[in-house]
Amino acid sequence: MIEMFGRKKTVGRSSESVYSDVTKALTSKGIKFNESDAEKNTVYTTFEGDDFPVKLAITVDDELPVLCFNSLLDFQAPPNSYKEILDGLNLINSNLHFGAFILDPENGRVVFRYHFLFAEYVPSKDMILALTKMVVDIVGENDGDIKKLIPEHRFNDPMFG
Repeated sequence: MIEMFGRKKTVGRSSESVYSDVTKALTSKGIKFNESDAEKNTVYTTFEGDDFPVKLAITVDDELPVLCFNSLLDFQAPPNSYKEILDGLNLINSNLHFGAFILDPENGRVVFRYHFLFAEYVPSKDMILALTKMVVDIVGENDGDIKKLIPEHRFNDPMFG
C-alpha cells in the first residue's frame, strides 16, 4: 500500500530528485513535455480535453514539499465581467473535491490550481500519474462550463502552442 503513494522521505531528498521522478513518470507513459530554463523544476505538457486542450504545468516547489499543478485555460475575461465570472467559478469550485479554478485579476486569465503536499512520503511515479490524470480530468470536465462564462475571449498561449 505504501508503495502506491510513495516512499518514506529521506533526509536531503531534493526538489530536483522529485522533479526527476515527475519527468520519469511522464516519460514512462509516453507523455511528451517541455522544460523551461526560466522556470526551474517545471514541466509543460498538453492533453486532449473534452472541449479544449488541457495545458498543464507541473512544478516541484524548491522550498516546500509540494507538487504544484497549474492549468492555464485559453480564456481571458474582460475586467467588467469579473463579478459574474467569479460567481460562476465559485459555483463550479463548490462541486470540486480537489483544486480550484481562479481568476487572476491582473490579467483576466482563468487557472486551475491543485497543490499536493507530500510531507512524509515522496510521491511515487504512480501517484504522480494519478494526480496528473485527476487534474486533467477536472479541467476537461469543466472547461466547457467556464467557456460559457467567457464565451468570446479565447487566448492562445505561446508557451504551449
